[in-house]
Amino acid sequence: RTARLISWCKTYPDTRIKLFSDSHQEAVNEGRRRQQMSVQKEVYFQQVADAVFTHDHDPHIRQLYAQYPSVFVKPIKSRFQSLRKKYNDANKTLGSTGAGLTAIELRERPDMKGLLDKILDTFPWWEDLHGFWRTNPSYNTVFSTADPGQDFAAEA
Repeated sequence: RTARLISWCKTYPDTRIKLFSDSHQEAVNEGRRRQQMSVQKEVYFQQVADAVFTHDHDPHIRQLYAQYPSVFVKPIKSRFQSLRKKYNDANKTLGSTGAGLTAIELRERPDMKGLLDKILDTFPWWEDLHGFWRTNPSYNTVFSTADPGQDFAAEA
């Protein structure tokens, strides 16, 4: 189910951005307009639930979803919260600077590549979530807002 949840997030980036709240600075950095919600967040969570549970492998779950779709919003929210916690726990192993680097930048740094490999071994959705949440302080609570390449010790 988590794979379908992540797949939905990748398939609908504009809605995903709205769901996780778009920052003005992120939109400017990416050269696009800021995405603002046009409906309540519950509607977006229901869209995710639809993607996750409509084609569930368990026919009983599919039947329950068809009968009571709104009941499945809460498990989707809970899963996002659980993923956010695991994501931040993984980021703690990278430190505040590492948590702000892209996955590509982490792979290029010998001191970080091994940590990244360990994270992905135990938490395969980290890289996708990092693409969604890396610069969002509401979701990446480990990331330092300082320039990830900045060396304060050398500049002191």
